[in-house]
Amino acid sequence: MPLTGEYSEKVHKAYEATQVEGGMNKKNLKKLQKLLKYYPQSKEIKVDGFYGGETIEAVNSFYENYYWTEDRKWQKLIDLHGEEYIMQSELEGMKADSSKY
Repeated sequence: MPLTGEYSEKVHKAYEATQVEGGMNKKNLKKLQKLLKYYPQSKEIKVDGFYGGETIEAVNSFYENYYWTEDRKWQKLIDLHGEEYIMQSELEGMKADSSKY
């Protein structure tokens, strides 16, 4: 499976399934681990249905290196704070930068 946006979404949805109440079960964890095996840094991950250190490391690495693109980071900020807040923060940052010159 190539590392595409579709792949990233599948891993993200599989991870989210483990985070809901009752979702940290062997079935969901095995699905997540199987998807993570396609990720270059976690090819050796054991598909055992346990959320141990190896799985935690693979999930963290996946999000850090593949999932959190600039677009997703912006969308997350907008979802958390609203577009108006983000635009206001950007304008304030631009004003601060222009006062240096």
